[in-house]
Amino acid sequence: MSSVIKPRNLTARAAHRVLGNPASAGLDASVGNCFPGLEIDVRNLDGRFFPGLVFWVVTAPAAPVPEAPTNQAGIRLHQMDFLQDPMLSPTSPEPWAQTLLSQLSGDVGITLSSGRWYLSWIEQDGQRISCDQVDGTPYDGELVWRFLRCIAAEPLVTIGLVERGVPQPAPQIVLTGRRRRYTAESGVIDTAFKPGELTQSLCNPWQHDFRDCACYYWASNHPDVVLSASQDPETANTWLDWLRRDRSPAGEVAAPASRAEARPLQIDHFEINQTWQDLAFVIGGHEIGAVYQPAEPEQLRPYKNATEMIDDLEQRLAPLELRLAFEYLYSLFSLRQPGEVDAARWPTMPADLIATRQAITIVAIGEMTHLRWANQLLWSLDQAGLFPKGRHYRPILTTPPGKLRPLDYAALDDYIHIERPAGAIDRAYARCVATLEQPKYPRALWQLAVKIDSDGMDHFNRFTEMKQTLLAYGGAAGGGPELPYLRPVKIGTPAQTREALVRIKAMLAALNDAYIAQYRNEPERAQAAITQSRDAMDLLRVQAEALAAQSIGIPFFAALK
Repeated sequence: MSSVIKPRNLTARAAHRVLGNPASAGLDASVGNCFPGLEIDVRNLDGRFFPGLVFWVVTAPAAPVPEAPTNQAGIRLHQMDFLQDPMLSPTSPEPWAQTLLSQLSGDVGITLSSGRWYLSWIEQDGQRISCDQVDGTPYDGELVWRFLRCIAAEPLVTIGLVERGVPQPAPQIVLTGRRRRYTAESGVIDTAFKPGELTQSLCNPWQHDFRDCACYYWASNHPDVVLSASQDPETANTWLDWLRRDRSPAGEVAAPASRAEARPLQIDHFEINQTWQDLAFVIGGHEIGAVYQPAEPEQLRPYKNATEMIDDLEQRLAPLELRLAFEYLYSLFSLRQPGEVDAARWPTMPADLIATRQAITIVAIGEMTHLRWANQLLWSLDQAGLFPKGRHYRPILTTPPGKLRPLDYAALDDYIHIERPAGAIDRAYARCVATLEQPKYPRALWQLAVKIDSDGMDHFNRFTEMKQTLLAYGGAAGGGPELPYLRPVKIGTPAQTREALVRIKAMLAALNDAYIAQYRNEPERAQAAITQSRDAMDLLRVQAEALAAQSIGIPFFAALK
């Protein structure tokens, strides 16, 4: 049996550039969606679903637009384009093509060339889908577009067009044709699509993405609220709207509580085209003034030798990461679930709990990531032949007991103090950085140490934001278990928490196997062990939530005995 290699695009077998065919990939490999898209707007593919006609997907505006026509939503006929449509060649042997070409070039075409014509219904294989609701109100264009995507290539499809803006009921125009395929057999985009047609409705210019982008790509990753660059104590700790229109000192007022309240005070689409360069750079949560002057890095004393650094990593730094991870996890499970609070009394608390739970989860994951990086520093030092004679890498997955407590204001103050800039945690790896910067150490180790050393600022900011959020529910610092966002958890006994402790031990055992496998350059074994560890952590999370709902906290450090 012989096999034939069939090129997915015509460029692969052509000596010249082929119209509509990208050299790098086929249409199915592009990055596109309908919001309106990254590389293409896929709605424009279905704009030519019917031969000879070009439709636009029209969505209803969020708010009434003055002087705009009513009933704009739906699939609107934008133009007729039948003279050069490859499906409507005058020599086509298809009877439907000749009939449709005759209609569009005759009286029907003249009628459709004026007025606002919309798709009224679609019918295929005896099944008809209406584009209007039961009460006659048109469906939104986004919904009808999904109807279009359901149309098969065979059999023929019949559509009904109706004119809006004239006395109803208005006469309909009925047309029959074959649903257009996006690509030809060779994989080339149908030549009916004009250059630029698939991208014509993308964000333009790109600055618009800063204004309303809701996709998960780079332009949406801008700050929502920021701290001022001002040194004035009245405004230095006030959260400002990054998109605020008034960028004078008078405009440095607290950001509104909701997007709807903030919207009138923010720069708009056409303003951002002209003033996007005035938006401030943000570093460490603070807007930066005209000239950014970074703080001079503290020059810490390097370790005397690799042995001193290895001892500090094994005895202090790696155990510290595990201790903080356990402490933060205990505080996480002390928080109520959003559904456990009195939303009538505290209407903003469910959303604040979601945000706080997410933030402290990210911080706890960060500490576990640091634990892994600290171990990676150790095994990499051993692999580089820098361990003391007679010693070799062993996973560091133990720590002296820490303080397990609910996330009250006193705990938040302590966490903020621990994670503060230039504090003990922030400086913990500074000596590693200073040491590994020396030429005798592999450059990759220095980069890894820098990564750990620079990650603490994010944890400090998150805990600061958590406290600012949760202060609304208790008042002065020092609030205790009576805080309404907390569960009244107490550290449980080993008997009460036996299954959870088993899960912690299983998680640590799997991590131990994973670190050893990575040290030995056994990636498949390492990945299998990491998966086991994650599975154990998922089960632990479920058990911890169930126990906390019964006011029982897990004695995490008991799993290390």
